[in-house]
Amino acid sequence: MISEYSILIQGIHLVTSILWWSVTLIVITIIRPLNKGGNLSIILPQIRRLVIFASTISIVSGFVLFGVNSNFRFEDLVHTTKGNVILLSGSLSLIVYYHVLSGSKPNSMTKLHKVLKLDKFVPHIMFGYLTAAMVSMILASVIIL
Repeated sequence: MISEYSILIQGIHLVTSILWWSVTLIVITIIRPLNKGGNLSIILPQIRRLVIFASTISIVSGFVLFGVNSNFRFEDLVHTTKGNVILLSGSLSLIVYYHVLSGSKPNSMTKLHKVLKLDKFVPHIMFGYLTAAMVSMILASVIIL
């Protein structure tokens, strides 16, 4: 019975993670460069809602999936190599998730980005974090560490 739920949760997690990653890729590589004049600003809030929805489902299903696959032994996160990889990947995903949730609201991080002149690199850094998280999660699930 648990294996059927596990397969369902894995499917949901896979689909939403790929959706999150691919929409982020499209925004960074296509929409942002084309939006220099602000023409596409109308669709960005809808895309952001889609990313928030997909990323929330992905993160929640990731937590549930880890719990189901480890029989809810959360000490495995610290005491196994596979758990450490999952913990690191999840942390990277949460950083990107926080960045997506904060959006364009001014806060201390946006002020720091402007001072360090990182504004144009932040989306690429976040996409790099998300890519690293996905690759390491895939490796953790495929390869027995």
